[in-house]
Amino acid sequence: MRKLLYLGAALAGSAGFALAAYGAAASPAKPRPSVTALRVERPPVIDGALDEDAWQKAPAAGDFKQYEPKDGVPMTERTEFRILYSDEALYIGIWCYDSEPNKILARTMSRDDYPDEDDFVSFSIDPFHDRRNGYMFAINPNGTRFDAIINNNAYAGNSWDAIWDCRGKITDKGWFCEIAIPFDSIAFAPNNSTWGFNIARTIRRKNERGRWHSEGRHLSTSAMANAGEIRGLEGLGNVTKWEFLPYGMGKYRHNNDTGNGNTLGDFGGDISYRLAPNLNASLSVNTDFAETEVDYRQLNFTRFSLQYPEKRDFFLKDSSVFKFGPPSRRRSRSQSSTPFFSRRIGLTDSGHRVPINLATKITGRVGKYNIGMIGAMIDEHDDIDSQNVFVTRISRDVLDQSSVGMINTIGDPNSDKNTYMIGTDFNYRTTKFLTDKTLRASMYTMANFDDDTDWSYAHGAGISYPNDLIDGGVSFYQVDEEFKPKLGYTRRTGIRRFGSSFSYRPRPENIEWLRKYHLSYRNSIYTTLDNDIESQRHSFYLPYLDFESGHDVYFLIEQEYDKPDHDFDVSGGGIVPAGEYWMTNYALDFDLKDSGLITGGFGYELGDWYHGEKQTAYFRLGFDPAKWLNTSFSYNYNHFNLPDTEFDAQIVSGNIRINFTPDMGWSHLIQYDNISESIGYNTRFFWEFKPGKKFYAVIRQNYGDEDHLFSLRESEFAIKALTTFRF
Repeated sequence: MRKLLYLGAALAGSAGFALAAYGAAASPAKPRPSVTALRVERPPVIDGALDEDAWQKAPAAGDFKQYEPKDGVPMTERTEFRILYSDEALYIGIWCYDSEPNKILARTMSRDDYPDEDDFVSFSIDPFHDRRNGYMFAINPNGTRFDAIINNNAYAGNSWDAIWDCRGKITDKGWFCEIAIPFDSIAFAPNNSTWGFNIARTIRRKNERGRWHSEGRHLSTSAMANAGEIRGLEGLGNVTKWEFLPYGMGKYRHNNDTGNGNTLGDFGGDISYRLAPNLNASLSVNTDFAETEVDYRQLNFTRFSLQYPEKRDFFLKDSSVFKFGPPSRRRSRSQSSTPFFSRRIGLTDSGHRVPINLATKITGRVGKYNIGMIGAMIDEHDDIDSQNVFVTRISRDVLDQSSVGMINTIGDPNSDKNTYMIGTDFNYRTTKFLTDKTLRASMYTMANFDDDTDWSYAHGAGISYPNDLIDGGVSFYQVDEEFKPKLGYTRRTGIRRFGSSFSYRPRPENIEWLRKYHLSYRNSIYTTLDNDIESQRHSFYLPYLDFESGHDVYFLIEQEYDKPDHDFDVSGGGIVPAGEYWMTNYALDFDLKDSGLITGGFGYELGDWYHGEKQTAYFRLGFDPAKWLNTSFSYNYNHFNLPDTEFDAQIVSGNIRINFTPDMGWSHLIQYDNISESIGYNTRFFWEFKPGKKFYAVIRQNYGDEDHLFSLRESEFAIKALTTFRF
């Protein structure tokens, strides 16, 4: 009976979302605005002053309309922008007028941190005018720089790190910024005089957001299919084809347990060649990642493995090309297995580094095709000979905003066995469903072969309706028992998963203190390949409140069923016996407003946990007293009460960043958990003294032994300098 009940709930969620989609009101599409760029022989000085004559001669654009809190209403503060260009770069000047300049928020200068807690401007450009792909930039009044890739109308992560310059300035009229983006730093079609463009502004103290062109508040500024245009970019010359990034590095390691220490000095670098306007070939020799940040610690209370994110620049750059399957969505598990997970190359499962002697990469676009290829030669380790691994990803644009593609991987970094994987996917997207709504659908299939298991398979499909008032979807995937791609990541095998979600998010106009509330239901049902239910989860957000002040709060009720077929251990020493378990949990979470002096949030959870009970209390707090000092602190406390034992599991982290300038910073990360009974300390000094020329100094230390928590066990000190030459 329970099987039928919950399968019915999944179908009810999909039916509700479909009916709401077809019942949504339609409205006509808005005409696209445009701005004409002015060509200059003498580039402006990038200082934030905007006092050159060229800025006054260039045509002005603006007329920003809100999408938060109102939709289509003029912003409460005036915004204008102008665009210049020369043979070398594109220049953007932005005038953010403010009637209360003393209340402008500008509290960070950290490179590559999205300045969402400050006043800021973000803009997106589509240099090929294909209405799909491009680049995203964001800056705040301090001149903080954030850049990212846009892939098929969606933010694809901040893995792209370009050479560009910007300066911000606050005056008694508001704040202003000046930006220079070298044509060498982006890919574009030289003969195309029109680019896609959109720009948005956030006034943080008012919790207000507006955009130059908006065809719906559910669409982001990175939706290039719904952007305006820059016109008049005539006579753009050829850009440099070669880029050389050499580095020099020195490193010292010391193990206090053994008393051994060693010193290493090395050099290497990357060289890339532009094969076509948007296609690059790269070669990396003696690849080193001494400057890479450490992983944040995690505690595992499940019977499945954890996944840590990639942090190495070589693999992060252009990583969006290798994305496979449905686009990821918050709080969603629409795909259990990833065919390519770059951490498999050069890192063991435990996170230990393995030298990469040589790596090659080709990434970019040719016409309607997106191409990504990686080949890497991994040094011998753990009695395993040197290995070569390869990844190929090709996709083609079809219809207006959709794509079809394939992926292939060859090799296993951790064995000498023959293994390869091949997959294909189709992703559909339109923003014209019912005239102005977004609809997405996807399907994929993968096949994996290795010497031990022969062929194994995984496949899935889903459809979603991600809009402002109604957000819903259904999904399905199946993973064979032996499906474990050696260059990928698989969380759970031998299962079928059915999932659905439905959110209703009205904006009550008669309640001044409430901007929006959510009534949401999500579920996931896992069965074995013989269709026996193995686990299921049902989540009810009753409700999720989004206040006008910027605070958020939600109350969550979750019912979960799990049937582990064998005992498993959890962090802290508890053992969960095999069996069937029904669990009900309750959670309350409160998020502070982003404009406050203290940001973050806190929450409390309690309820059943397998054969016992579990309580969790947590908080995450940020305190930015000045733009040169940013701090954050988080604490997670878990208390388990089981029939045969009672224990706590805690994890603490603190982060302090000292920002000397937007291009120079010094960060300190301290982490502790009572499971490993150890402290990790990482400090990292970063200085980009000229665009493309960087210096790093990094110290990593681990503390804690059987007798003393603060006993130093191992240390590593590294310095690294790298520069960029273009010719």
